[in-house]
Parts: sequence; C-alpha cells; structure tokens
Amino acid sequence: MVSCEGAEGKNESYVEKLHPREVWMSLDGDKGWLIEAGERGGGEGGITLDDPGDLEPSLNSPSYDHLRTLPTDPGLLLKKIYDETGGMGNGPDQQAFSTISDLLREQVVPPELAAGLYRAAARIPGVVLVDDSVDAVGRHGVAIARTDEADGARTEWIFDRETSTYLGERTVQTRDAEGIEAGTVRGRTAVTDRAVVDAVKQRPAGLGAAPRSA
Repeated sequence: MVSCEGAEGKNESYVEKLHPREVWMSLDGDKGWLIEAGERGGGEGGITLDDPGDLEPSLNSPSYDHLRTLPTDPGLLLKKIYDETGGMGNGPDQQAFSTISDLLREQVVPPELAAGLYRAAARIPGVVLVDDSVDAVGRHGVAIARTDEADGARTEWIFDRETSTYLGERTVQTRDAEGIEAGTVRGRTAVTDRAVVDAVKQRPAGLGAAPRSA
C-alpha cells in the first residue's frame, strides 16, 4: 500500500497494481540490480543496487555471505535479532517479526538458517498460525502471521502446505484505522521463481533474457 498527500492535505492510500519485480544480489552484497515497473525500478532497463562501499552488512541490509555467519539455533538467532534491531520500528516484537519478513521476502537464505528463522518467529509474542491464506497469484497455503498493534495491519507469510516453500506475503487490515477499512488487503506478493545464477541480470533457464539497461 502506498500513502501520499492528496487534496486539501489529506492522506490518501491505495494498493499498487500487481506487477513483476526482479532482483539480483551478489553473494557478498557488493553488486545488485533491480527491474520493476514504475519509477522505483528505473523503467524497463532497471537500476543498480551496487553497494557504494561504506555500508556494513547487517540484518536490515544483509548479503548471503553475512547470512551464513548467523546462528541457526532459534533462541540465539532471535536474541541477535532483538539486540540488533532494538529501538527500531513499532516495538521490539513487531520489529523482530518485520526483520525476519524482510529476510524471507527476496533474499536467498541458507536452508538451515531459514529453518531457524521460522522457529525463531514462532517464539515472538503475538505470532499466530493462519490455516488458509492466498498469495498474489492465487496459490493457497498456511501462514505465519502477526498484527502490528500500532496500525492494525496483519502480515501473513504464506507457505506451501506440502513442501513448506515460501510462496509470498499478504497484509490485511484488521481494524478501521487511518481511513483504511477493516478487511482491506493492503499488500500482496508472490515469489514465482528464485534461483542462483552466474551473473547480474541473468535469468534462470526458461525465463528468457532480462531487458538491457539503457
């Protein structure tokens, strides 16, 4: 959901139309590329995500190499998340949940760490299991969810029932707030392909070539 200032200075919100987004990230985090519809994605050719060189990898800006250094034990992992993200967001529990969500959304995560993240998330107060949720392309699955007490938005991470593969995310408004009615789907995503390739802007076999930059 995007918020902006509308007529007479009133805040207006709308859900963006479903559109493709492609992200490439190098193992060390130094190189990257984004292709997404609209100005944020730089148009058809995309934009660089290269690290300017002065950013240290962290949970909020991870690289695959950095993720491999994290503990996989859920207790130790959750403690590190709380310690590193303390003072951020809408409280420590919501920020911990949001941090794990950010890691799952677009980053390729080592399998043992992914399992640790799921178990760590289950220990966060307020996290619940949703028996049925639907991603942006209509796939049904079970979900791990938490409601942000600040604005009433419930974020659901959706997983395939049989394989536990991460399918995508859905955010639903649970109460009327800031002009958004309860039941409104504020955002939705679907991960349709995720793979390791040899170079930036190279697509997995069968998906064709990525558009060239201008």
